[in-house]
Amino acid sequence: MKQAFITAILVLGIVVLGAWVWLRWFEYHSLYYPERDVTTTPARFQVRYQEVQFVAPDGVSLAGWWIPANRPCATVVYCSGNAGNIGHRAHLAPEFYRRGFNLLLWDYRGYGQSSGRPSEKGLYADATAAFDAAEALSGKLPVMVYGHSIGAAVAIQVACERPVAGLVVEAGFASAADLARRRFPRLPSDRLLSVSYDAAARAMTLSGLSKLFGHSLDDDVIPFQSGRILHGAATAPKTFAILAGDHNHASWFSPGAPGNAELEAFLARFKP
Repeated sequence: MKQAFITAILVLGIVVLGAWVWLRWFEYHSLYYPERDVTTTPARFQVRYQEVQFVAPDGVSLAGWWIPANRPCATVVYCSGNAGNIGHRAHLAPEFYRRGFNLLLWDYRGYGQSSGRPSEKGLYADATAAFDAAEALSGKLPVMVYGHSIGAAVAIQVACERPVAGLVVEAGFASAADLARRRFPRLPSDRLLSVSYDAAARAMTLSGLSKLFGHSLDDDVIPFQSGRILHGAATAPKTFAILAGDHNHASWFSPGAPGNAELEAFLARFKP
């Protein structure tokens, strides 16, 4: 009887350990989709750029592109979503270039030519290092941060730690727990997470910082309502723009596109 009890406890322990390992694996592969091969550069869009490298506080080497404008009024540090690499964002180079903004496109650890392995703490550290690198490259120009999807949470964290001049959030979410509850409403999934990405809580602390939020009603990855909650939690001054298109194609850079007027008005604040 005693031996059977011990065996049962061991089996239960193995099952629990296996479930925990599977949950961590599932969480990681649901959050991060890095690609190593960078197949597109700003040169494809006739924009000059410079390859740059900088180092995160924990020693991880990060790679990016510095894309200077002719007569820059400010610099944008772009914090990307969770898939691909900077090659998938090269099309943004001409958008900021023609508006007179320097742009730093860079890869999180584990993406593109950046070393390491992605994690919530790591992405935050990478982004602050990217901001510091952009400041050094920009001279006395103001530096703003722009975050898309998971990059929105990352950009908001940077704004909590660095003197950013402005914050743009595209397709952001309130928190990882909010997304988990919406995706798996019948499971206690929010209690099983090892990450928080609690953008809403951090956005509450950014009073006085000019903020622009944009989210599409057609977003097929981040629910529109989660973006609304994030905007609602943020302190003033702030603006919300309704975009059109799916998660990765809700561009507000085109004249006349939904959200373009709000974006241009926000960027105009940095122009002389």
